[in-house]
Amino acid sequence: MSGLIKIASLAVVLFLFLALTFQFQFNTSVYVLVQQRQEHANARNIGRWEQSIPLPIVPVAIAVLPRTGKVLAWAADKPNVFSNATTHTLSVIYDPSTHQVNNQNVTITHHNMFCPGLSLDTSGRVVITGGSTSDATSIYDEVQGRWLSGPPLTVGRGYHSQATLSDGRVFTIGGSWSGPLGGKNGEIFDPNKQTWTALPNTLAEPLLTSDFLGPFAGDNHAWLFAWRNDSVFQAGPSRAMNWYGVSSSGVCQPAGSRGKDTDSMNGNAVMYDALAGKILAVGGAQHYNDAAATNATHIVTLPSDPFTMPQVQELKGMKYPRAYANSVLLPTGEVLITGGATYAKQWADVNATLVPELFNPDTLTFTPLAKMPIPRTYHSVAVLLPDATVLTGGGGLCWEKCLGPEEEINHLDLQRFTPPYLLSGDPRPKILEISDTEVDLGGVFELLVGGEVAEVAMVRYSSATHAINTDQRRVRLVPTGLGKQKGRALHRVEIPEDGGVVVPGYWMVFAISSGKGGMKVPSVAETILIRAK
Repeated sequence: MSGLIKIASLAVVLFLFLALTFQFQFNTSVYVLVQQRQEHANARNIGRWEQSIPLPIVPVAIAVLPRTGKVLAWAADKPNVFSNATTHTLSVIYDPSTHQVNNQNVTITHHNMFCPGLSLDTSGRVVITGGSTSDATSIYDEVQGRWLSGPPLTVGRGYHSQATLSDGRVFTIGGSWSGPLGGKNGEIFDPNKQTWTALPNTLAEPLLTSDFLGPFAGDNHAWLFAWRNDSVFQAGPSRAMNWYGVSSSGVCQPAGSRGKDTDSMNGNAVMYDALAGKILAVGGAQHYNDAAATNATHIVTLPSDPFTMPQVQELKGMKYPRAYANSVLLPTGEVLITGGATYAKQWADVNATLVPELFNPDTLTFTPLAKMPIPRTYHSVAVLLPDATVLTGGGGLCWEKCLGPEEEINHLDLQRFTPPYLLSGDPRPKILEISDTEVDLGGVFELLVGGEVAEVAMVRYSSATHAINTDQRRVRLVPTGLGKQKGRALHRVEIPEDGGVVVPGYWMVFAISSGKGGMKVPSVAETILIRAK
């Protein structure tokens, strides 16, 4: 009898155990489901970070290749530190559609392309100047799929900026990190003649910040914008702003100060509305290193006539101070600001700002988005992809050896961010056909689009390094409807004729709808080459 009681007792215990296990698993499943639904609901408002893509290098510089949408990225002479070697660069080409990564040790140009000037020319080639090999020029030609050596700079440079101009030439200035110290006046590259020409009157001294280290750090990373009549506007990082002209020996003319802002080294500036000449300037620090970052925000509006005074509007600041951040212009005209640090300290993540912000150009406000899983501070990058997502990566890559644990400082990866507009639940318009893939300035093209279209926008393909991206700018276009049939609509679009506004080269064309909640939703881009007249 006692044996039967024991068996019965064990049966009851087993039953209770199974029941509790089932209840626990059921509750866990319900919790996970509720959490997933909550995360999905949150993502509609704050976006979503996708899985990290490992790389064999720290991507310190990056460029989106316009013909394929693949991404060219490179580090230095070593994958996760840099030295004085001047003969080669470790690079990769990443395919966002397949996640395939192809490695290449670039030796043919004898150029360590670490800390360079960088821009895309009017034919979509990536023009890379100076850096560790201070006077070298390297060009990546996507059509040929190979690297080419360009002519040497007239003076060695590193930490300089460069911008492609309305006539197809490339202007650069500053850069005392390598080469001679100080006196880094401007010069200009003619891709047709394959020559660099010094412009002695495009003075670097007016753009200097008051850095602890003088010109060595004070003439770095100028915020350059090509503008009308082959002019160049320098919006920062110095508090003083300047106009530059590139004819003859060049010219430099003061353009006032950026309101009450301080010097803002390693801040960001983005031309988010090229038709109106509007530039968003955010963040930075008064010194390159060992200085508190700022959350300062200004809008600089360029006049139609170059060499006249711009307007400066001070806005309520970002929610977080940032130096070493990256700002990416979205098809909707919004600006995504990612990463950075509250205190400018090279090769350190301890002060990392992990919450991105989205700038709304209509309300002039900032909205916090999904927290970054990986810090992106000094030596990080970010660019817009043709599918309207944002690719971020990098951070770290120290001199010879990192002072702290390398696995905590070096980020050998890329990571994609999906903005809220792609998670709203509203359907994306789809460009079914584009009439022309090459159009002159002032020309027209037609788009056949599935879905509703409120506007068409073009964003120039771009490149980025050291918080600088002089390529990106947005042009809003108002389409003319030519008729609808079975959910498809034909639209006629006219391109502005001024190359200072629409800098010739490759652009992403997006059709944009207005979602049910008022959120603009972009299509996947078509690519168009805008040719100079």
